[in-house]
Amino acid sequence: MRTRRNIQRVLLALALCLSAVPEAAIATADRTDLWDDLLRAHVRDGGIDYAALASEKDVLDAYLESVATADVEEMDDANRLAFWINAYNAGVAGFVLERYPAIGSVRDVDGFFDGLTFVVAGSELTLDEVEGRARDSGDPRVHFAVVCASTSCPDLRGEAFVGPRLDEQLEDQTSRFLADPTKGLRFDEEAEDLYLSSIFKWYAGDFTGGSTVIAFFARSKVTQWVLPHLPPDLAARLRFVEPSVRYLDYDWSLNDR
Repeated sequence: MRTRRNIQRVLLALALCLSAVPEAAIATADRTDLWDDLLRAHVRDGGIDYAALASEKDVLDAYLESVATADVEEMDDANRLAFWINAYNAGVAGFVLERYPAIGSVRDVDGFFDGLTFVVAGSELTLDEVEGRARDSGDPRVHFAVVCASTSCPDLRGEAFVGPRLDEQLEDQTSRFLADPTKGLRFDEEAEDLYLSSIFKWYAGDFTGGSTVIAFFARSKVTQWVLPHLPPDLAARLRFVEPSVRYLDYDWSLNDR
């Protein structure tokens, strides 16, 4: 009898613990797993196999449905930021699939970023607004995590972003992007020209700490920002020059694999 009562007490305590966990928090882990599974299955060389993803559109839809009802107030800062990044990337994928295979570039779709909407955390939002929620974190590395389905975008990560590993994931995304001379960063040592992604021009304020910085100083501050994220030998060379900052052309063709 004593053993039975002990078991009953354990079961009761477990039930109370589970009831104390917000329902939204439980759902968050489950829906992140859905998006994580899709990324692991269909990301190829930094892009997506959209044709294969289309065969699992029901899974993507299920993830986006859960995103719609998420309670971000129940999340800590890291999990909340991971949520906004994942929601953005999944929203982009969803909008592309609705037009695939006819779509060749997101720029072919009027209002792709600032007109089309989907429900995120109970609000009807555009992609620009979802990205804005991520940028509100004050961490410029989000620009290398949100992916606009274009060739010159940062590579889409082959896993979902998660709070406990978010800093590590963001740092890895940043380093990988800057290591790509075709779309992240390239240094012409002879001409002392530093070529950067146009992302650094469009969102200069995020990297310099202000939106109204004189152009010369903005470029100088951006250069200083990238140094800690570069290989040591390249960072050392850049510290001893004042490179002319130029911006790489942006390829908006679809990141279809």
